[in-house]
Amino acid sequence: MRPRLKTLARERAGDELRLVYDPRDRLVLTDPEGTVEKLLDLLEQGGRTVEELADELSLPVSDVSAAVAALDAERLLEDGDSLGLLDPGDAERHFSNLAFFESFGTLRRSREDLLRRLRESHVLVLGTGGLNSNTIPHLAGLGVGKMTLLDRDTVDPRNFARQYLYRWDDVGSRKVERAADWVRAFDPSIEVETVDMGVESPEQLDELVARTRPDVVASGIDRPAQIDLWVNAACVRHGVPFVRGGMWVTSGTVWSVAPGVSACRACVPPSAGSDSPDLAAIRLYRDGPRPNRGIGPVAGLLGAYGAFEVLRYLTGFEPPVYAGRPLIIDFAGGCATSRTEWTRDPDCEVCGGR
Repeated sequence: MRPRLKTLARERAGDELRLVYDPRDRLVLTDPEGTVEKLLDLLEQGGRTVEELADELSLPVSDVSAAVAALDAERLLEDGDSLGLLDPGDAERHFSNLAFFESFGTLRRSREDLLRRLRESHVLVLGTGGLNSNTIPHLAGLGVGKMTLLDRDTVDPRNFARQYLYRWDDVGSRKVERAADWVRAFDPSIEVETVDMGVESPEQLDELVARTRPDVVASGIDRPAQIDLWVNAACVRHGVPFVRGGMWVTSGTVWSVAPGVSACRACVPPSAGSDSPDLAAIRLYRDGPRPNRGIGPVAGLLGAYGAFEVLRYLTGFEPPVYAGRPLIIDFAGGCATSRTEWTRDPDCEVCGGR
């Protein structure tokens, strides 16, 4: 391991060194003899082991090791041995992705390690309509290595309010094929498979997850009525995280299920037969007519939040945020957000005991 300092601003003020990587954080180090500054100079150059750093500074290895560990705890270091390994073309293609991941890189996992996780990942995308036609471009831009896309519909003029994967000449074409064509044209290195069908039974969905073996399932389909429970059951059974977004009239939600960790969708009590006014309203809404009110900004916002949650699962740059803790967005209230939480049921027929 050869620690390397990240790109940051620093200045000396008397006996203090001020370090700023992110404006939201500031690190002030006491350095009257300039030893820390010399260490930072060497770390900025990179290419030295802890032992070599200690030798150049004439310090005990234990002291330098402790200093390196402290800087790493502030996420100011990466392992230089795991940097510069990308093909120059890939490094250029993913320039901004790498710059983002630098913020979360450590000695244990560099920005390139995080990108490689994406390049080796596979996402099963259920539905290429309103929500996922916005999620798919985000996943492609991030560089997800493989996508399996499922949809059963054709491109229709009413889609154009929010589904920007498609063009007017695509009207009447199979959505899943046009969506796959978009991904291939955007980045030919992404492997894309298509499944042109709807989901008609839990067994069919279970077989699909078992066969495709994705790292994450991103679902944007809402028919049949029990589809979320079917996806939930298949994902929990096969240990695959499940990310879901959707909207009600003037509010939207994004949530996920981390099998064996979070509550699952089946842990949420059903609303049928409940005396709760809120649950009764949900039941009435669910069983009534439901015109699609999703406009572009709504689908774009939900798709972005969902893509971020998929990114968390694929890279681990931070823990999943919406696992059993749905995000609620109020489109009639300035897009204010709030959070709720599901209680995990130890006796749940789907995830209990896992």
